[in-house]
Amino acid sequence: MSGRYSFTPGELTRPYPEYRVLHLAQKDNFAASLPRYGVAANTGNPLTQQRTASEVFRQLYPRYTTPHPTALEPLNSRTAWLHALTGFFVIFNCWGLPNSWGVLQDYYEHYHLPHEPASTIAWIGSTQLALVFGLGVPVGRLVDSGYFRPLFHCGSVLSVLAIFMSSFCMEWWSLWLTQGLLVGLGMGMVFCSGIVALMTWFDETRIAGAMGLGAAGSCVGVIVYVLILRHFLASSGFATTMRIIGGVAAVTIMPANLVYRKAPEASIARSTTLRSPLSPAYLLVALGLFFAFLGVYFGFVYLVNYSVTVLHLSDTAATNLLIFMLAANLPGRFVPALISDRCIGPLNTIIPATVLSSLSIWIWTASSSRGSSSKSSLTIVACFYGFVSAGIQVLYAPVVYSFCIETNTERDRSFSKTGGIFTLVGIACLVGTPIGGALISYRLDKGMDHPYLGAQCFAGTSLLLGGILLFFSRVAKAGWGRCKA
Repeated sequence: MSGRYSFTPGELTRPYPEYRVLHLAQKDNFAASLPRYGVAANTGNPLTQQRTASEVFRQLYPRYTTPHPTALEPLNSRTAWLHALTGFFVIFNCWGLPNSWGVLQDYYEHYHLPHEPASTIAWIGSTQLALVFGLGVPVGRLVDSGYFRPLFHCGSVLSVLAIFMSSFCMEWWSLWLTQGLLVGLGMGMVFCSGIVALMTWFDETRIAGAMGLGAAGSCVGVIVYVLILRHFLASSGFATTMRIIGGVAAVTIMPANLVYRKAPEASIARSTTLRSPLSPAYLLVALGLFFAFLGVYFGFVYLVNYSVTVLHLSDTAATNLLIFMLAANLPGRFVPALISDRCIGPLNTIIPATVLSSLSIWIWTASSSRGSSSKSSLTIVACFYGFVSAGIQVLYAPVVYSFCIETNTERDRSFSKTGGIFTLVGIACLVGTPIGGALISYRLDKGMDHPYLGAQCFAGTSLLLGGILLFFSRVAKAGWGRCKA
């Protein structure tokens, strides 16, 4: 049969395991019927003919290629919510340490790397944060090709080892290599593959709630890591502190490594090419999220430094402000998710969250430029900003999900599309805080008043522009009428 046709019975078993259940006589009958279905003999590209033969096989023997419905886990099942629960620990690590960067930024500027400018130090944290998002395209394609577990496990090991390695680093380049690049790569592999896997377990009516449950780990993780940094940096030094953080990361990432996997139906109709066109609404939402994330982390990174240098607060008091912001961020993870799932949808919810985040930055800017900023007023602004900015941090994935998946058959093809937006968001995270640091350093070097004014205006404008673009994306997707989007 291999001399007359461009495939053998052995080749038939490789792409689709269902062929193995056929009797040899059935395979012969199948091969003999191929010319009637347009499969030419020994001509053209063998790979194309093999794929065509597979299509004919599915037409002739649908019962061998159609999965039994009871073999699949239903969406939104208990197993799905178990993944959302263990997702708490994924985001605990992948966002807990990057979001606590403000404490390390201040420590590096004053103690560990005192001769380096703020913008240079900020590249360590921004590289780490960018890679958590920026690996979306390659990781999405690898997960789509069936490599979820190697990515997830290797990323977990890499991130933990890199944290331990950073405890030996005393120079900027070594900290950037370990804490920025290697930790970022490991966390990016874990986070991007974990989010893609989590999306396969839920439909659009429950994905925001699942993300909210997982995203609560970010707030808890940041508070835990900030408290560790505040206590042990002063009492035990940098090296011991990083080893303690590495131990916490190793213990808390274990549950997810034991539980996490892709939903079974996600491996049935695998395709690594994105066939649906990019709509104007998709492009607008990608740009909107880019500008939103360009400014959203400015407050988390520079609030501690601002409190110390402008308000002349102690390190403990400045760190407490960050903890207050993160405590307000925790309910902000759940409230927008509930509103999104039960009322108006993720896109309608993230728009006001982005605009209100911009408003809080402008309030902070106005109070600091008039010289009326105080600890009490900054605490109020920090808590308000922590609450409303959580809507951006928890709803970006449901928004991307709603644009990338229209039907269950497109669930796998969405991974590349999802990764595209994640990569764009990663670029925004990479350059956002260094731009803010450069603007602060510029005004300080020139001896200008209100050194944080330019960076605050940059962050507020970026968030406002992101909200406007997200609004027009909503109009392009659903029109001007009232509807869930």
